[in-house]
Amino acid sequence: MRPLLTLLAFTAVAISPAGAAAATVPPPWEPNINADMPVRIHPMKARTKALVVTVANGQSGTQPQRYALLSCSSERRGTHPAPDKACPMLEKVGGDPAQLQPDPAVACPMLFQPITVTASGIWNDAYIKFERTYGNSCQLRAATGAVFAF
Repeated sequence: MRPLLTLLAFTAVAISPAGAAAATVPPPWEPNINADMPVRIHPMKARTKALVVTVANGQSGTQPQRYALLSCSSERRGTHPAPDKACPMLEKVGGDPAQLQPDPAVACPMLFQPITVTASGIWNDAYIKFERTYGNSCQLRAATGAVFAF
């Protein structure tokens, strides 16, 4: 490999014109101070805020019946039907559904029909992973509001 590199370097020097070393025109890879504008690097104005949320009827380990992409970045793309309601709720808790407070005005029946929800994704450069099983759909709505309402 080394003899090949030496041969290529020698060939490049041998082919170049003799007067090229004395030329005053800078090579094309050097910046032209008079023509080039400085590059300004700005921090990202909008950080990534996106979660994949799932709902499964049953306890942990059950295959999800529904899932959605909840995107709360500046461009609200995703498949979640109510990002305008869910995103402000998550903004208040830093994107962590575990920090959501249940609505004290909601009274749920004592019916056991477990529902397991998960949320995973990125929120302001932090990885979010959440899984919780609620006793029934009423308890889920009371605790998480619009986040898992799809």
